[in-house]
Amino acid sequence: MARQTRIIELPQVLAGVRLLVTAGPTHEYIDDVRFIGNPSTGRMGLELARIAQKMGATVTCVCGPTHITPPPAVRLIPVVSAEDMLAAVDERFADCDVFVATAAVSDYRPEARQQGKLKKKQDTMELKLVRNPDVLQQMGQRRKPNQKIVGFSLEVDNALDYARGKLEKKNCDVMVVTTPAHFGESREAVRIINAQGVIAEVPPSSKTELAERICLMLADLLAGKLPALISCFADKAKPAGNGAASSAGGDK
Repeated sequence: MARQTRIIELPQVLAGVRLLVTAGPTHEYIDDVRFIGNPSTGRMGLELARIAQKMGATVTCVCGPTHITPPPAVRLIPVVSAEDMLAAVDERFADCDVFVATAAVSDYRPEARQQGKLKKKQDTMELKLVRNPDVLQQMGQRRKPNQKIVGFSLEVDNALDYARGKLEKKNCDVMVVTTPAHFGESREAVRIINAQGVIAEVPPSSKTELAERICLMLADLLAGKLPALISCFADKAKPAGNGAASSAGGDK
């Protein structure tokens, strides 16, 4: 007997919403054949874009290099480097209602790209790197009051502290906290936080299930519904009288 596929009709809770998503890695070229990158496939961002479109949103996805076929109904803007991604997002940010930054943007790039292919001449080689622009932080600085921003924070140690610091520094409404263990995997476990604390703990789930969960959360966020807290963040210690800064939270 042929196996029947169960078709689930998604609620149109994002009808009329203009969603801008970043996905995938960035490649920062050293020469014409070598680059600095990471193992991100873009699967999470592309699946989120697909589900959001199925829920009624008009979706634009700015995506770094990937082998994954993009959703047919989503407007795809392919980019390569972090500077490319910033330019593409910057051009479209003012027209979006929600910005979701899932991309694993390289923190650094080579100071200068060499033409052609570097030849092996010595046993060692020094490569000077410079900081890349922070796409999420720059959009957080220029957001309008009616826009919502969701960031993704990949952490190893002290994940919630670092993610909390990033949420504040980058002016996000929500931060999805992930780990390197899920790079390129079809299943992922995450925690989702806002400024008050943890609002969701998602067990290992398919990227489709996680995308549905995030899109439903976006609908509540846009509707002004306050999520129930699973756990609250402790108050941060105030700076001491001598001007010493608190060590709580922070960004990496």
